[in-house]
Amino acid sequence: MADSPTVLLILAGPAGVGKSTLCDRLVREVPGFERVITATTRPPRPNEVDGRDYHFLSEAEFDAKLAAGDFLEWAWVHRKYRYGTPKSTVLERLKHTCLVMNIDVQGVRNIRAAAEHMPDLKRRLVTMFVSPDSMDVLRERLLGRGPVSDDELTRRLQSAEFEMADRASYDFVIHSKTKEQDFRALLDFWDQAKAKLGHGC
Repeated sequence: MADSPTVLLILAGPAGVGKSTLCDRLVREVPGFERVITATTRPPRPNEVDGRDYHFLSEAEFDAKLAAGDFLEWAWVHRKYRYGTPKSTVLERLKHTCLVMNIDVQGVRNIRAAAEHMPDLKRRLVTMFVSPDSMDVLRERLLGRGPVSDDELTRRLQSAEFEMADRASYDFVIHSKTKEQDFRALLDFWDQAKAKLGHGC
């Protein structure tokens, strides 16, 4: 990986802020990017496909991969489900292509910690935080995604406040507005990141 001018671009931010949409569009419109498919124990939503959106694992399957040391990072999210980034989906592919992924703030912290022992990965990390315009806007976005219980909505908004407190630690912050404005901001920041790193995809 040492001679490969590739980058791992991580998008983080509260649930409902549009990270997946940005990742998908980046892969579609910017040559050289592939998306990292992470793993989760949560059940797929109606429009999601195993291996395309996530690797959907049972609790037992997740436990087995965890015991085998197969995750670059993993975490409980909203105290309900586990999410993790398989090492194979990052370290091997990063030798050949730029990667983009979206994970939560806790996941970013864990990847940064792992990268402290992986110099090639550390120097390829670029982090962007997608910040909602306000908590009221985020509430509306979460409600617009489909039915959600009051308890779940409260939990997600509380998680969002926790995540927002971490945004200053990111390389770039996208102040979310429209989907188009957010994507333009992502591209602008990506240009800045390439100039800083001296390479890109």
